[in-house]
Amino acid sequence: MAGEQMTNDEKRANVLKWAESQLGVIEYPSGSNKVKYNDWFYGAAGHNYAWCMAFVQWVFARANLPLPVKTASCTDLADYAKKHKQWVTSDYKPGDILFMHWGKNDAITEHVGIVVSVKGIVVVTYEGNTSLTSQANGGCVMERNRAYANITGAYRPWYNV
Repeated sequence: MAGEQMTNDEKRANVLKWAESQLGVIEYPSGSNKVKYNDWFYGAAGHNYAWCMAFVQWVFARANLPLPVKTASCTDLADYAKKHKQWVTSDYKPGDILFMHWGKNDAITEHVGIVVSVKGIVVVTYEGNTSLTSQANGGCVMERNRAYANITGAYRPWYNV
């Protein structure tokens, strides 16, 4: 199904299907940042960069909905969202791209994931390069529950507007 032929609900569901299909993928060897999303993003094997954004880019590309900015930088995509009036700081929806921070400056974007749902005091996400012991460089694709205190904001793709 081509991206432009799908309804917005189908686009959202397709993104979440692709992200969910990757749950449990790990980098190898552990701690190396060597993972298929980096291979795809950089066009060659062996790149060992933090890969949370490469995972998000890969998911959207597989869903036939490539993001408007090809970047491995959380900050670059967040800046694009702000410039194009697609930045939101509340009322998160499934399929939004959620940016997180771990320090005292809540304007910084240190990590990214895809919103699955909102459940009370947490936002449920699918994320690459996370773990239960390392929030933003953990080496695994996981479903995570994120507290609002760690959320910077989200890029709302056109299908969620």
